Amino acid sequence: MILHFGLLLVLIFVSGKFVQAQEDAHYPNPYREMTHDMVLIPAGNFERGCDLLGPEHGAPQHTVYLDRFLIDKFEITNQRFEEVMPDHKLRRSKLSRCDRCPVSKVTWYEAADYCHLVGKALPSEAQWEKAAGGNTGCEYPWGLEFDPEKELAHGKKKLKVGATKVGSYPPNKYGVFDMAGNLWEWVADWYSPQYYFREVMYNPRGPRSGVMKTRRGGAWSDHTNGMKVGYRDWSYPFSRSYSDIGFRCAISLGPKLK
Repeated sequence: MILHFGLLLVLIFVSGKFVQAQEDAHYPNPYREMTHDMVLIPAGNFERGCDLLGPEHGAPQHTVYLDRFLIDKFEITNQRFEEVMPDHKLRRSKLSRCDRCPVSKVTWYEAADYCHLVGKALPSEAQWEKAAGGNTGCEYPWGLEFDPEKELAHGKKKLKVGATKVGSYPPNKYGVFDMAGNLWEWVADWYSPQYYFREVMYNPRGPRSGVMKTRRGGAWSDHTNGMKVGYRDWSYPFSRSYSDIGFRCAISLGPKLK
């Protein structure tokens, strides 16, 4: 009798595990799906900005501390964006038309809404710059020089060339792609040239209000200065007219629990 009861418990346990496995197969872990194709950027200090870029575009260089966060490996593509906002397919840019090309012709607010709807957020300007991977803001993700012959990024091209498929060039040291060139990328912060300070900044989120939103990374047809990780520029957040601005999303994780 005791043996039969024990066998019954084992069968219930095994069958329960089998049912759970079937349920997991049909209903994947939403967090696992949400973080697919994201990379972890560790907590710590980094040098943001570049004195050589001037006060409007990156000076002064200063130290920033960030908690750890996740960021998308790739710029959001037309295909991924249209899974959430299908009407965009009717207005794809002629310069970034393919499914795997980065989405463009989206307002800052549409980019922010997309990230929110998939459980993420636009990266802060500081998060974006740290994830870009330069040792200082005066560098490119791979180092000090831009050599078009080395095919390290989709930049210094003619306008008619257009954007390329995401992930067409090598990733940076964190495993993140296209942080220089291809498209500019919207970030969360309002733009202000007065926001940078020499003092150490902790998890900065930018000014509380403004007129323009910051964009980062440079586009395929811009001057190569725009591709330096510390270079900042700005655009009107309500406009859908930009064929050279896309975005990626991030997840702030906060301090690591000990």
